[in-house]
Amino acid sequence: MKITKVEGVLLSAPLAEEHIVRWSGGEMTITNAALVVISTDTGLTGIGDTYAGGWFYPKAAKAMLEHFAPLLLGEDPCEPLQLAHKLRSRSLYWGRVGASINAISAIENALWDIAGQAAGLPVWKLIGGLAHDRLPLYASAGLDKPRDAVIKEMEIHLADGFRAVKIRVSTDLARAVDKVRLCREVLGPGTRLMVDAVMGSHPDPWDAKTAIGFARAIEPFDIAWLEEPCGGDDYEGYARVRAATSIPISGGETSFGVGEFMHFLRAGALDIVQPDACTSGGIVESQRIATAAAAHGLKVAPHAWGSAATVTANVHWAFTQPNVVIQEYPAWGFPLRDALLAEPLDIRDGFIHPPRQPGLGVVLTDDIRRKFAWREGGGARMRVD
Repeated sequence: MKITKVEGVLLSAPLAEEHIVRWSGGEMTITNAALVVISTDTGLTGIGDTYAGGWFYPKAAKAMLEHFAPLLLGEDPCEPLQLAHKLRSRSLYWGRVGASINAISAIENALWDIAGQAAGLPVWKLIGGLAHDRLPLYASAGLDKPRDAVIKEMEIHLADGFRAVKIRVSTDLARAVDKVRLCREVLGPGTRLMVDAVMGSHPDPWDAKTAIGFARAIEPFDIAWLEEPCGGDDYEGYARVRAATSIPISGGETSFGVGEFMHFLRAGALDIVQPDACTSGGIVESQRIATAAAAHGLKVAPHAWGSAATVTANVHWAFTQPNVVIQEYPAWGFPLRDALLAEPLDIRDGFIHPPRQPGLGVVLTDDIRRKFAWREGGGARMRVD
């Protein structure tokens, strides 16, 4: 089997008013996905998602994916590690982190998708087999909304059977504490509550002193973890926050590869490590990050907040790692979370069960391309103040 085509595909999903993505760092009314579709001479195709590429730089993401195409054409798609290494080796001078790694991650994941289909096996079975029969799942949303809408959302998560929920908070400390208090009241004591400060991609992130003040203010509300309390490369700040609060500290969704994650690990900055197969370097690099976390006695909770190609790539590797303790599930109303699934994910009673479809279990039909046709001007509008 040989690769015959590497195509960057841009999709756009306008969001209903109740699902508009508003957070402390920006806003999205139209959410994009920048996918790679790899075709073969046997008719099998694989799909990967650049995740951040779709949100922040879609046209550049498409160009980046297609930049790598000549290095892949004619190659055997069932050698994901060899080909991913080839792409990394050709971009070391200019692309050790950032957009190049988003693209290489998407390509590697698409290759695993093809390899799984060729073998008639789900990807998790190709990359190590199951470490879990099921994983707890948490609803990840809790964006910037009016009070009544926040209450309604929390009630919906409970009705949908979630036993854990993650919310985003304002940079205004009083508003942030009030939101945490409100969500704890609505969810009750039996539901885990995670709080994401989203400082890893914020243009003016909290310093450690501010983050410590916030952490101590929300300690009474039984918080499962505080995520991204400081800037994405403020490893010392993370460590100071972790030392000053009883709340576990998580982070890493904006970090690339084992090398960047090692800064967190050496600094003693995290309790919970959060790689993403579409950002951190691909499915196998995420496994390596989880292994490094395990060597430091740390737990892992994979990040996954995009399309089905993002969610499934992370679900497959999550099931292979013993120190993965919970899986993120985007619950903010993104249509492409479900539209790209070949079959619905097996979610029951707040748990996700291993996917059974060959490959990653994602499809991109002509109908989906038409329904979610690319629109100029969408994506994240970041704060500049």
